Amino acid sequence: MERPQNFMAQDDYLVAQATYFSNVDQHVAVSLYQPLVGPVAMALYLSLWQEAKPRPLVSDRRSQTRLLDLLNIGVDTLYDARVHLEAVGLMKTYTTTDAISRYYAYELYAPVSPQAFFNDDLLGMLLYDRVGDARYTELAQEFALHPVRRDDWQEVSANFLDVYHLTNVLATPKAAIQAQQALALKATPTVSLDDDGGYDWELLASTLARTTLQAGELDKNRAALYEMARFYGLEVPEFSLQIRKAIEPMTGKLNMRQLRQFIEQSYRKADKPAFSDQKTQQPAATPAPPTIKDLTSQEADLLKRANTQAPRTFLENTKKAKNSRAYAASNETYALRELLTRHVFPDATVNILIDYVLRSYDSLSQALLNGFVQRWITANVTTPESAILQIRKEAQQPVKNTRGKRPNRQEETPDWMKPDYQPVSKPVSVQSKQSIQAGLDRLKAMRKKGSES
Repeated sequence: MERPQNFMAQDDYLVAQATYFSNVDQHVAVSLYQPLVGPVAMALYLSLWQEAKPRPLVSDRRSQTRLLDLLNIGVDTLYDARVHLEAVGLMKTYTTTDAISRYYAYELYAPVSPQAFFNDDLLGMLLYDRVGDARYTELAQEFALHPVRRDDWQEVSANFLDVYHLTNVLATPKAAIQAQQALALKATPTVSLDDDGGYDWELLASTLARTTLQAGELDKNRAALYEMARFYGLEVPEFSLQIRKAIEPMTGKLNMRQLRQFIEQSYRKADKPAFSDQKTQQPAATPAPPTIKDLTSQEADLLKRANTQAPRTFLENTKKAKNSRAYAASNETYALRELLTRHVFPDATVNILIDYVLRSYDSLSQALLNGFVQRWITANVTTPESAILQIRKEAQQPVKNTRGKRPNRQEETPDWMKPDYQPVSKPVSVQSKQSIQAGLDRLKAMRKKGSES
């Protein structure tokens, strides 16, 4: 999500808390929310809780440069982390200006309970998409409670009136009313995509009329169903097929967790992107793509595939076109997903980049992609057409790869290697002559002794 111009590093901020925060909440935040928002956003969240005060004052505000230094990030990363926390209901942000400067109030909320998290279809879908089936099941089991459920147990717990006897019922004291008002917690922000306007519920209901679906199940789960439909981009016919598979045969109820798994599995088989961080603001106007008059047949085919395939599918197909036994490894899909979440290029431009990189390399890596991305950003590449023009330009002026090459060193040529060198003869002293002669005499004596033996 693009940072607005009025959100600057030198702005001030203060931290307020809308709820309490415990060690259990921290465990839930790290285990369940961090896969959704990322480690930087979670570090920001935990750092802000360390500064939170029950009654913050305007004089408590500090510059946001403190957060940048604390987390070792830039202002764009700070804004991105902030909006991710807001999106999942962990924070609300307010802003105003005074005579000094603009400042922000970060209002923190504790995470919802594990039960509420897993019962929330939107949060559950995001977590399932991020961590996969095995880890999702592991987390659900980790937070599952096992209270007494045996039918042969009889409850003998005492109730309030068994222990406390009221002798005089008085009106609620004013101090108690004030305490209740002061301690009242704000409602936790809800996580929702939108209302269900525009979706053809009548058509969906008619396609399921002859199934065993219990009456009222669609209306009961309408909000959750709409979140799934919008999240995965499901039209009525495809959505109806998935719902049919998730109907409980004995009860006629809709198994929402099973429905989510069926949809996710079908998307993975089809190589469709299940989730990406979307911009909430309208994207800026994209410049008109440059017209390429002399487009070759290979470039035309590449442009067509780039505009019609999802990046994950394009990566797999490109690797198989290069080697039928090749496949996209997990580190490659991770590097590609990280690039897509930054929204640096449109998907079609990313596909062109994938094809270009795999022409020279057997696999993708995050460092490799970052190098190409920075070069294309500098060259103002945006659309797939401009990417093709950039590839042409780089082919005419190939970038020299100096990695691993040692820099050339200029050594001074010694005098004896110069063409006009004349050796300088120096007179030898009598002492030096005697020393040399003595050494020669010893050497002769050693040779004579060796020959005699």
